[in-house]
Order: sequence, then C-alpha cells, then structure tokens
Amino acid sequence: MIRKPFEKSYLFFFIYSFFIMLFFTQSSPLVVTNEWVDANAFLTVGKGMANGLVPYKDLFEQKGPLLYGLHALAYFISHTTFLGVYILEAIAMFINLLLAFKISRLYLNWMPAMVIPLFLPLFLLNERVFGFGDSAEELSMPFLFTLLYFLLKHFKYHGDSPFKWSFYLLNGFLVGCVLWIKYTLVGAWIGFYLAILIIFIGKRAWRPLGSAIVFTFLGLLISSIPWLIYFAAHHALKDLFDVYFKFNLVTYSSQISLPVKLVNTAIIFGRALNGILEIKVMFIIGMLDFMFTWKYLQNKHEKYILFSTAVFLIFGVYFGGRDYIYYYLIITPFSLFGLISLGRLFQHSLKTQAETVNERNWFTAAVIALTAFVLCFGYNTNIRFSRLLYKDPLPQQTFARIMNQEPHPTMLNYGALDGGFYLAANIVPNVRYFESQNIDYKLYPENMDEQNRYIKEGKVQFVVVRLLSPMPIEKVNIPHISDHYRLVTYQDQRLGSTTVYRYLLYKKVK
Repeated sequence: MIRKPFEKSYLFFFIYSFFIMLFFTQSSPLVVTNEWVDANAFLTVGKGMANGLVPYKDLFEQKGPLLYGLHALAYFISHTTFLGVYILEAIAMFINLLLAFKISRLYLNWMPAMVIPLFLPLFLLNERVFGFGDSAEELSMPFLFTLLYFLLKHFKYHGDSPFKWSFYLLNGFLVGCVLWIKYTLVGAWIGFYLAILIIFIGKRAWRPLGSAIVFTFLGLLISSIPWLIYFAAHHALKDLFDVYFKFNLVTYSSQISLPVKLVNTAIIFGRALNGILEIKVMFIIGMLDFMFTWKYLQNKHEKYILFSTAVFLIFGVYFGGRDYIYYYLIITPFSLFGLISLGRLFQHSLKTQAETVNERNWFTAAVIALTAFVLCFGYNTNIRFSRLLYKDPLPQQTFARIMNQEPHPTMLNYGALDGGFYLAANIVPNVRYFESQNIDYKLYPENMDEQNRYIKEGKVQFVVVRLLSPMPIEKVNIPHISDHYRLVTYQDQRLGSTTVYRYLLYKKVK
C-alpha cells in the first residue's frame, strides 16, 4: 500500500470535518449560541466540574460523567461560548469520517472509498436527528464506528477465527466510555457479546469465551476506575448510582411491561426510520446487502454478529419508551453500509485502481467534497442562526449584561431545562437543582419543590423564568417570588422555526 496518499486523505478528512461543522452545528463560532437546552445543561455541569462541583451531588443532571468531563474541557477553551464544544464535535466528525473511509477500504478501491465519507455527513448531520448539535449520541458515534471498523476488519482478514485479546480489551474500553456518556447507547456491544456468547457455547469454545470475559472486563475497568475514584474521593458514589442509574431507570424510563416495551420499541424505531427517507433507504439497502449476499461477510456467524449488534443497538435506544427524534442519530452510522453497497455498484464505472492515487484523483475528491457540502444545506439549516443573519441580541445576551453588573451574580433557571443563561453570564450554579428536568411533578416532586424553596429563601440573586409567549406576564404564578424578587426585564425568543418563548428576568430585592 502506498502510505503517503492515504496519510494525505487523513489530513483531507480532518480539514473537511472542521469546515463542514462550521456550518451545520449551532456550536459553531459562526453561530450566536447553541439554543438546545440539553447542550447548555451539559456545558453548565462541565463548568461546574471545572470549578470544583460534582455532578449529581452538587448539580442534578442525568447524563453520564464522561459527557460532562468532555464539556469541562470545552469550558476551559471558552467560558461563555460553545467554541470548545465545536472543536469536540469537529474531532468526533473527523474520527467518524476517517473510520468510515477505513471501513470502505475493506471492500472498495481508493476513489470510491474516498467519496463515501464525503457524503456520509448527509446522514449524520441530517437536522431531523442531528438537531442543533452536541448530543450524547453525536459524541458516542466515534466509539460505535470504532467497534464496526475492528469488527469488520477481523471478518475481512481473519474470518471465523477467534478474536484476539486486544480486540476484547479495546471493546471493553469502548463500552465503558459509552456507558459513562449515556448507558442506553451500549446496545451495540450487548448485541455483539450476546452473539459471541451463543456462538462460543454452541462450539463449546470455553477458552475463547473466558478470554472475551476477562479482557472485556479489564477494558471496562480501565475506562471506569477513574470515575469511580473521582466520585469516591468526593463522597458521591451514592449520588452517582442514585441519579445516573436509579433515577433514569425508575423515573425517566416509562414503566410498562416487557412485552409492551418490545412492541413499543419496534413501533418507535419504525416511525423514526420512516420519517427520514434518505436514511431509511441507505439503512435498508446496506443491511439487506450485508445480510443476504456474500460480498462482505463470508459465513453465517459474521452475519449473526453484525445483525445482533444492530438490533440490540436499536433496542437499547428505544427500550426506555421515549421517542425523541434525536435518539435515532446513534443508528445513522449504519447508513454507511448502504453507501458501500452503492460504491461497489459504481466502482467499475469510476475506472480507478486500488493504488492509483494522483493529482486528478485529488481534484475529483475536492469537487465531490464541495458538492457534498452544498447538498448538506438541503438537510441541515443550522446556519440560519449565523452571526451574519442574527442581528438582534438574544435574551441570554441581554440578561447576561444585566446580571454581570453585579460583582458575583447567582441565578436560577426556573421551571425549565437550561436555557443558556448560565453560559452567557458565565455563572456557576450555587444550587443543586439549577434547572427543572423534563419529568412529571408527580414522579419526582423534589426537583420543583427545591426550586421553589430557593426562591422562598432568596438563595439566588436572579431568577430566569421561561413562558410560552402568549401567556401574559401578569398571570405568572410562582410561589413566593413577589416576596423577594422584582421583574427587571423580559424578552421573546424564537427557537427553531416554530416555538416562541418569553423569558423573564427577576432580581432579588435587597
């Protein structure tokens, strides 16, 4: 293999990733701010970690600590913008595209393998599932692509022979990382290990089974021990398990029977798949081609493992019963298989040899990259929030200027998920329930009871309240707020193309 052209392709994907993410995530420095409440909550907790607070114990949020740790790194890059998150997203996209190229090269010549990752963002960045950017699903995709690459590479070169110990060690580490980002996304690994468990038991291959268990567990420990030490050192292990696992399993997931959950999972997945035509077509074409032909997988065990990996990923995502559209994002990497199928179909018409890499190829790749970039605008319009188009200050900016007139302001994001006001004003929350989770009051009353107590006792200097715009300010009914606070200002904000919020800013009366 000629190494130099392939090294150049890595640099090409690196530049391409940072370039396209400028236009298709709201974390981009070209955009005023990322308006998604989840992204702001992640960055607020990351900011808290960077300032000595402990997730779950000091700040109540429900995703994994690795996700918050990554956002703590982003906070160090920029305290009041999503610049650091943009860099994280661009690096994640680079890893995705690089591994998509390497997977494609297992089956295709250089040129079609080079083209496929350039078009993959059409599916990974589809706004229906990508949203505003910076989801747990997005930052977990590189781990899934890594699993798929090493899995398919083993099938390509080693067939039905046992996996090496290093493969299990790596996958234990990968599943540990995803576990500490969002544990519902580990379904792909559950499917993989369940498949090899059945295969090994059928073959009575006890030694390979033992190797798989030992080295996977070791990899899981490597990725988990730092977090266990971190929470133990802060006397917060109970908070970690009570919130991240117990709260999510008992309160956040729907409480219905197992058969109903299975049926519900199939319905939700089918609805998500049918909702996006281009992703549905690529997913179906790819899975059918890989499962029902012998061009890629050479025996039934390989097909069984890959099928189990995909199916259990889907079950893990939707088994909790919630059907937010962005959940589907972690499944979009399987669109790669459809692109590979098309790549094989057109490979002969491209008339390129595997090792023929010249200036003409690079020029063609650049033209295709530009074409793919332009096509992305048909599926993702986050650039509409560009600083060039958004002239008026957002409520977050307006309120931040007012709050920052005080030497050490504190605030409460009341009754809703994080609206980005902690970020804009660079405020580290001084209360545990810094936001209101999207949970029914009857299921978890402590969240709102505590927020109301903060107001009653005047724990914070400012309170930000979100209303649906048609609601008159005079009808705001927040217990005890008139005892300690007065309304300073309010401002409306449009989120996306339909939802309009009215934000109110209250200040504590001295």
